[in-house]
Amino acid sequence: MRWILYILIFLALLVLAGFLFPREVTLERSVYITKPPQVVFPYVNNLRNFNSWSPWYHLDPSARYEYSGPSEGVGAVMRWRGDNPNMGSGAQTIISSEPYSLVRTQLDFGEQGAATAEFRLQPQGSGTNITWYFSTDMGGGPVARWMGLLVKRMVSESYQRGLENLKNVVESGTAAPSESLDEGTDTELPPENGGTMDTNPPGADPGMEGQSPDVEREEPIEENP
Repeated sequence: MRWILYILIFLALLVLAGFLFPREVTLERSVYITKPPQVVFPYVNNLRNFNSWSPWYHLDPSARYEYSGPSEGVGAVMRWRGDNPNMGSGAQTIISSEPYSLVRTQLDFGEQGAATAEFRLQPQGSGTNITWYFSTDMGGGPVARWMGLLVKRMVSESYQRGLENLKNVVESGTAAPSESLDEGTDTELPPENGGTMDTNPPGADPGMEGQSPDVEREEPIEENP
């Protein structure tokens, strides 16, 4: 019976330790891009450009995307739905946009919760230092707070990979910063409850980095700095 007591004590310690972790998970990752903010900004302010560098797009190339609201800036919405459980379904909405310096988005993962993300652009020399920020409330329970550690690690890895993708896309000029990356449809997706944050990074750092088979890309337009 002594080993049962040891297990109970161990579990109790785990629960108590969970309360020591913060309920809010925050993180940020940055990268330097050798293009000015005016060139970088359209890639984050127009959600139709998101899949050109997203760290999640490749998880489910057959995922469906829906866009609504304005083409860019405040009110622009991107919804996704995929069969891959690591991608799930959800929505990303731009709630604040300051030209060439800030884009703030609200992330909705359905039953999995919500989060806020920001893209902060700062001119540095002839280029741009861009920071991708993430914040979510895991709740007051000890198990959720333990999960927060996992979420932070996964999203951190995804955000870093996404920023590296963004750097490569912008610096190489392989994707246009507006209409030519219009993935998805403007037709509303059928309603579905629930969403999933990526559990196999991504991580991860709204997920998405392949080519949807029913979408035809336009020829990329090289962007001059």
